Amino acid sequence: MRVVSNARGHYRFIEGIPAYSAGVVADAGHEVVHVTLHTGVPWRDGFDIAEAHMRAEGHQRHALCAIQLRCPEPYTFGGFDAFNAEYRGLLDAWGVCVDGRNPVARTNVAPVVNPPSVQCLYAFSYVRPAPGAASPTFVVAGSGEYDEATGIHREGETSAEAMRDKVPTSCASCPRGWRRWVWDGDS
Repeated sequence: MRVVSNARGHYRFIEGIPAYSAGVVADAGHEVVHVTLHTGVPWRDGFDIAEAHMRAEGHQRHALCAIQLRCPEPYTFGGFDAFNAEYRGLLDAWGVCVDGRNPVARTNVAPVVNPPSVQCLYAFSYVRPAPGAASPTFVVAGSGEYDEATGIHREGETSAEAMRDKVPTSCASCPRGWRRWVWDGDS
């Protein structure tokens, strides 16, 4: 687990893959703010909304620390690669990456009920000053049941037994030491 400081964004992040970080924690004296849109909007339009909101609150693009996306159906690996290239291109154009590393945590969900017709931005998070914050605030990326060594655990299975079996795999994908890292600042 490699922790990287995003001084301009006022948070630290756990390095993930080029498409997203594993999670972020706000620096001392700052907090993570979560904004949920009333309805999902096409993801590029959503970034414009996020930027306008942050600017209205007095923050630059560097404060963006997480996004939540909704897609019409689960992506194939090739589909994810294509989307990730376009998405990462936008983050690079925004100048939010830190030494080539993506600090923004991301979650993709393909809802079974009322899925969107296109890839949508559903929510975003950013960091703002909070001098009196008593506890650290953080956000993690959704990792699902994918394991780089074995692939998708029980792929395509949605029975109650399969879902119970997927929980340990999903939880194991969370970086060890989150509690220590968030509350003690260890890396």
